Amino acid sequence: MQYEALVKNTPAPKDIKFETYEIPALQPHQSLLKVNAVGICGSDLHMYDGHGGYDWVSYPLVLGHEVTGSVVAVGEGEVPQQRMVINPYKSCGNCEFCLSGESNRCDFDDYKYIKTPTEALRYGFREAGGMAEYMVVDKKNLIPIQDTVTDEVAAISEALAVSFTAVVKIENFEKKSILIVGPGPIGLGVAAILVGAGNERVMMLGTAVDENRLQLAKEIGVSKTYQNAVDIPHEQFKGFDAIIDCSGHPSIPNAALRLLKRGGELILVGINPTSFSVPMDQIVRGEISIKGSYGITQANYEAVLLLAADARYPFQKLIAQTVPFKDCLQGFENALNKATGKVVIKM
Repeated sequence: MQYEALVKNTPAPKDIKFETYEIPALQPHQSLLKVNAVGICGSDLHMYDGHGGYDWVSYPLVLGHEVTGSVVAVGEGEVPQQRMVINPYKSCGNCEFCLSGESNRCDFDDYKYIKTPTEALRYGFREAGGMAEYMVVDKKNLIPIQDTVTDEVAAISEALAVSFTAVVKIENFEKKSILIVGPGPIGLGVAAILVGAGNERVMMLGTAVDENRLQLAKEIGVSKTYQNAVDIPHEQFKGFDAIIDCSGHPSIPNAALRLLKRGGELILVGINPTSFSVPMDQIVRGEISIKGSYGITQANYEAVLLLAADARYPFQKLIAQTVPFKDCLQGFENALNKATGKVVIKM
């Protein structure tokens, strides 16, 4: 049987087209997923638009790592009846990180002096992803989802797990004053998780071009939004317990030192290869912690899927648009033009 897939042929900008493939014979450890929906991630956009920093990606490549669907065939065993999402990380299972549940750090036990994307990150990067009618997936990379979770929310759940991985680095995050920087999909996901958890002290910082996204943040339940960091301090301002930066802008670490309480935490999620410098005395005297947050873990993904079935978490509001598979290139263009939330491809 044949199926269609969206393939990025080379690193060149927008060198992308539909291709026809034959469904292969399944190995005992594999399943065939009939794809229902796929979220368009920022990394998909970067690859689509030919941005730098993706020389580690294997082309030609079927894009897509935010995938949900139903298993229709297996190499061995019974076909599960629940809908599934995929974990794009195929970790080794044996290194110190895998054994501690930190599979997002797995490099197949190969130490990296330069911290490139981990070797475990596979589907949609080093192996065929899910922007296709069908996808072959290792059984261990399938995670079942509850019937109450919509296909749209399931399709953005991997991105929500990225947000969740950053949030849980803050102890007692439900009770702390937190500033989110960057109202893109990951930042909005952070907001939805914090608001759903009952945190009433969540604020968001964007820029003038983020007006629509900041409005969505308010609709999600963020208490206050700003378009400039200089507008945040006021007479009653006592500093934030934590700042989660989803923008990757190199100016943020310095700004964060001024806005954090003593003992505050800065969580860096947005990626930028540009160097930044911060005054060492402010980190030491303020006892400020700076942490990076990258990717997802299996446990965090499973936790987010439980949240997705809980009506208190406003994840459905994060869906800006759904587009049919045949029009997915228009979906890419809409996402490039700063769609207010996530764009989801429906099969």
